[in-house]
Amino acid sequence: MAGRRKKRALGAERRGGFSYFVTNEQIREWSRMPIEHRLMWLEEANRFNEQVVRGRRRRIMEAFREGKI
Repeated sequence: MAGRRKKRALGAERRGGFSYFVTNEQIREWSRMPIEHRLMWLEEANRFNEQVVRGRRRRIMEAFREGKI
């Protein structure tokens, strides 16, 4: 039906950003993963972010990390 909008996830009405859904099974799967693998995944994600995030977005992330915002 034209003109109708899909309902958005809680908080998704803000401009930008993203949202996603995680099933209970995905959470259980993650919790069964050894801590070492979870930490390796986190380190890889951080390295990726360091390579691709630039400029204003990078400054905002750093300010958030430092507790300034």
